[in-house]
Order: sequence, then C-alpha cells, then structure tokens
Amino acid sequence: MTAAATPEKTPVEIKVRVSEKGFLDEKGRPYGAKRALQVPKDTMVKITFVFGEDMTSLAVGDTHQITIRAEDGWKQETGSVWVMNRESSVSFLAGEKSRTQYRAYCILDCIGMEHLTNLLIQVV
Repeated sequence: MTAAATPEKTPVEIKVRVSEKGFLDEKGRPYGAKRALQVPKDTMVKITFVFGEDMTSLAVGDTHQITIRAEDGWKQETGSVWVMNRESSVSFLAGEKSRTQYRAYCILDCIGMEHLTNLLIQVV
C-alpha cells in the first residue's frame, strides 16, 4: 500500500422495511421528515428494501418498486418488492459528486403510496 492510498471503508448495509405505513427501520420505527436515514460519506452503501406487509389478501397483490434519486438527477431503481420477491437492493457511493442527500420513493401505484414518498437519506 502506498502512502497515498487510503484503507477502504467497510461497506454499509441497511435494511428498510416497506409497507403501507411507509418506510420503517428494522425495529418498525418510521423514517420521515424528522427522522432521516443517515449514511457515512465516501462509503459504499447497500440499501435493501424488504417487503414488510402483513400477509393479508390485500398485501398479496401489492407491489413496490423504489427509486433513490439525488438532487443532481442521479437515480437508481430497485426491482419489484412483493410477496414473491421480498427483497431488492440498490448500492451507491454515498456523497459521490458532492451529493449530500437522496430521496427514496415508490414509483408504483401501491397501497400506502402516500406514505412511501419521504425517505430522506442524508450523507454525514
């Protein structure tokens, strides 16, 4: 390793539950305007969105697809998240190109869509 090289930061993996109530952490607490998801700058971040609906007949047909977008127009989408595919991930370098925050939202017309518009991801 040369003096100019810096050790690689450990990638960060985060699971976010997706349900008709919104985006939730692993303990079931909602993310929202006052509670952003924080990610360390210059770190590869993998966010896995997990289908978190209770198994009602309504939820069986409900499908989510999440887009993460930065203020400069960069975006990345998950695959479909639903009963038959319960997890889908996106990975990105936090803070790349001086990005300071991202927003995640569901792009499909789904149950609870009004609650799936507000996941703020802040680079710290």
